Amino acid sequence: MQHYEVKSTVWSNPRLWAVSLGETLAWAGLFYLFPASLIRWKLHFDWSISELSGGLMIALIVSAITGIGSGKLIDKGLGRELMSGGVVLGGVSLLFMPMVSSLEEFYILWAVVGIAMGACLYDPCFAILTRHYSSQAKEPIVMVTLFAGFSITFSFILSALISSVFNWETSFYVFGVLLCFLAAPLFWIGISADTKVKPLAAGIFSESKSLVSFFRGLIVKPIFWGLSILFTTFALNHIMLISQILPLFENKGVSSTSAVLMASAMGPMQVGGRIALLAIEKYLQKEFEIIRVASFSCVALVCASGLLYYSEKNPLILGLFVVLQGGAFGIINLVKPVITARLLGELNFGFISAVVGVGYIFGFAVAPGVSGFISDAWGTDRLIGTTFLLALVGFVIFSLSATRKINRK
Repeated sequence: MQHYEVKSTVWSNPRLWAVSLGETLAWAGLFYLFPASLIRWKLHFDWSISELSGGLMIALIVSAITGIGSGKLIDKGLGRELMSGGVVLGGVSLLFMPMVSSLEEFYILWAVVGIAMGACLYDPCFAILTRHYSSQAKEPIVMVTLFAGFSITFSFILSALISSVFNWETSFYVFGVLLCFLAAPLFWIGISADTKVKPLAAGIFSESKSLVSFFRGLIVKPIFWGLSILFTTFALNHIMLISQILPLFENKGVSSTSAVLMASAMGPMQVGGRIALLAIEKYLQKEFEIIRVASFSCVALVCASGLLYYSEKNPLILGLFVVLQGGAFGIINLVKPVITARLLGELNFGFISAVVGVGYIFGFAVAPGVSGFISDAWGTDRLIGTTFLLALVGFVIFSLSATRKINRK
């Protein structure tokens, strides 16, 4: 498949449909099944929410470390084997989850799930798509994220249904089987033509340029740190707010029912932001400069926290916050691999994508604990102020590093 064919064939490409459905199942089983099961685990194991939440934190930290190795495998053309094997590993881990009898065993299993996350969730998937489609990867990535954006709905509804009819253990057996016998074949079919090593873009480390020397050359670039800090602050800002979203809304004078409805709209807003970007570009018949798109997302995130701070008992302002917060996070996830390739190059892209995304995944892992601590110690307004400053810092540092990169050309 040639690059100029992308826009006309994306939505009719059966391989991309397979990847999209596989990614939806992977997110539903490996990530969202955890929060969907949290209350049931608390009743079953009699462990505290904070003890249980440590499992997800461990999984995300392990996935960040695993992602670097995954990137190297993708650069060697092993993306199909990586993602298919990773989702099978995750599925088998879910099958063993009902058998745990101690918190230590629980943590060990979620550490294994973390390895699976690092092998088959967004970062490796987007790295594969970007290697294949290069600068035209936005639309294939939008297609994948459009499907996967509804994985939270699928996970919560299916797990609740199975658990109410049978028990939570049965829901894990079902998701384990889905990952092993449906998601894995979908990845194998969908990625088989997208990981062939290309002479110009494969960038497998050779004797003349080792992994260590390549890494050293990467981290001395200001734009590398600009992107890393941008992605980290986005993850911290968004997850700090999302993890406390219901208390935040209720403290702003919103009823419990309205708070749930507004919070549930955040996912569709992420999908909507991605679709809106592509729709506007198609309408104007031009592609926006990727740095400007990322900068716009930063500004939207800063404005969202500002609106939330001053939204006391004002549903209109709260609704605008949901639109800006969800839309900005959706767009940055869309352009993340594209802007990384544009500013840091496509050579050894799998490795670059994994390294620059470490802070992003660590942000996901620590954000719930940080937000809970700030909220308990100083209140929700101080939490909102912290997220505002994080978004602002990310915007300023990225803008300075991007400007320096442009001026050097």
